[in-house]
Amino acid sequence: MVSTTTIRAHQDSKSISSITRINKSVMTLEFQNGINVIDSLLHANSTTKDMLTTYQCDGLCQLRRILLVTISSSSSSSSEEKSEYDEEDGIISHIPKKLLIESRQQGQHNSDDPSSNNKDTNQYLLSEFGGMKKEPSSRWKLVKKAVSTNSIIQELRRECTSKNDNDEAILPHYSAAAPVEWYQLDYETQLKLYHNHLSWENLMRWEDFDIFEVSKLCQGKPLLFVGWAILASPHSQIIMEETVSSSSKKEYNEDDDDDNSSESYNRKGYNFLETYKIPPKCMIDFLRAIEDRYLPDTINPYHNNIHAADVLQTTHSFLEMGSQYQLFDGGASPPTSALTLQMFSLLVGAAIHDVGHPGYNNAFQSKTFSQIALTYNDKSILENYHTSLAFQMVLGENAINSEWNIFKNMIPGEFVECKRFITEAILDTDMTFHFARYNEIKTLSIPSRNNINTGNDNDDDVNSSKDSTNKEMAYSWKVLKFILHMADISNLAKRQSISNQWTDCVLEEFFRQGDQEREMGLLPISPLCDRNTTSRADSQMGFISFVIRPSFEALQRHLPYTTDVILPLIKNNYEFWESQKNTEEEKSNNKNKTKKNDAIKKDEEKAKKKKNGKFILTPMAA
Repeated sequence: MVSTTTIRAHQDSKSISSITRINKSVMTLEFQNGINVIDSLLHANSTTKDMLTTYQCDGLCQLRRILLVTISSSSSSSSEEKSEYDEEDGIISHIPKKLLIESRQQGQHNSDDPSSNNKDTNQYLLSEFGGMKKEPSSRWKLVKKAVSTNSIIQELRRECTSKNDNDEAILPHYSAAAPVEWYQLDYETQLKLYHNHLSWENLMRWEDFDIFEVSKLCQGKPLLFVGWAILASPHSQIIMEETVSSSSKKEYNEDDDDDNSSESYNRKGYNFLETYKIPPKCMIDFLRAIEDRYLPDTINPYHNNIHAADVLQTTHSFLEMGSQYQLFDGGASPPTSALTLQMFSLLVGAAIHDVGHPGYNNAFQSKTFSQIALTYNDKSILENYHTSLAFQMVLGENAINSEWNIFKNMIPGEFVECKRFITEAILDTDMTFHFARYNEIKTLSIPSRNNINTGNDNDDDVNSSKDSTNKEMAYSWKVLKFILHMADISNLAKRQSISNQWTDCVLEEFFRQGDQEREMGLLPISPLCDRNTTSRADSQMGFISFVIRPSFEALQRHLPYTTDVILPLIKNNYEFWESQKNTEEEKSNNKNKTKKNDAIKKDEEKAKKKKNGKFILTPMAA
């Protein structure tokens, strides 16, 4: 417990003696409720907003900022005190012929032959991808302002509640709620997270988004933070920007003209919370619960919450690429409800796609007759398990009162479609379907958009437009599913320094499986899982040659961004691993040379001993 004397040595005594009378948790909750009311009054669909003057709207925005800054300041000071004081359809016809030929040729060579160095890699590709088997004074001014204004806001809240008790169209506030973990971060960390990683612009970056740095900054909660920043946008973006801008060192002046107060409500984002009536706390609780069910990186070096957050951000980046080129939905802006549902499903799918992963792949599950293998009859075992686990969390025995159910306010038909989309997308991350899906995308025709949204009333034109729209949505979904699959395996299409970290993670997880297989006597050890024989360079080069490069080349027609941004990164990574292979071979040759020299030296020593008369028999007389 920190003494009052100690605290007064750090902060103004009058301020502290006043603020310590306030229960910080209750204060924060009440202030958030105040922000809640403001947002409901200023919401674009609110009838109240139409009756407010511009002066009144600006005043409410100013009050909102005061409350929000107070929440952040209170949390920041608390953290400072604490820190100071205390289908079999992916079969042979879909597999690249070159891969099959190489594999067959390698099967005819001796294992010591140099041409068989990447045999393990090809076996893995055929099996996994082919289906073959922290100024007190300034802050205190804000607190006093907030305390005096919050009562006004609460009165507005009571008035709004009495008028709208039975109006289900009035949704809960969407920009007031943020994870408590966000307010527990010191100001410098908040600043770094937002400006370097979680702003809308940064979340769109492909080549240099560093999810490992994000995980460190948010204290091991990357899926919660990245998921909130994306799925709760634009409101999460508003909160982060206002927090870091309002917490600046300069003293807050209530007479300052806040040019950004209104603009902040127009920031880019998906608006999923409004569209599907998801309470912000529910979305946050859902993300937190999902993240808690990923095994930590100390157990799963690769299939963990960092990977899930990375796939979510990568999928979002893909979607933004498509938006830039008006790829989906015939270029409709804003997107239609059908496309919005597909994007929502895809992003949720990205967050949950590996939840509960045990660290051992499908082949291991089958070989050991694991419970989940028996449950899903060896068909997309882990993919079915991840999907089922996630939906059991929100639709299980306590589903009606589930605090994690982000689907609970959807209309029934909408939810059924959403569940189907999520399930399909996750099942398509099964690597054994890769070559089949790749060939589908490679030959997929981009639908004609001449008849979409023409605005004509003619029956024939309307029917034609509907038909075109259906084709557009079917096309979009095929591309979107493939996008999630590629996001899942996109490590070698990222900046080299980030890509190499992922290589270390995935191979270490493979090797742990191999160690377990060896201990259990499950021989032969699965491809790429033997730490004693697997070539790191060969594994990555083969993955690029047969999976990564062809797949992103096929995406060029659908995502032109791929050509100038992604393919050069893949080329750079291939060249890196090529050089690493040369290094590996040089080390191997030197090792073999040393062994050979040792053997020659040993033979020479034996011959020398013989020459000295040892081991020499006296010749018999003729």
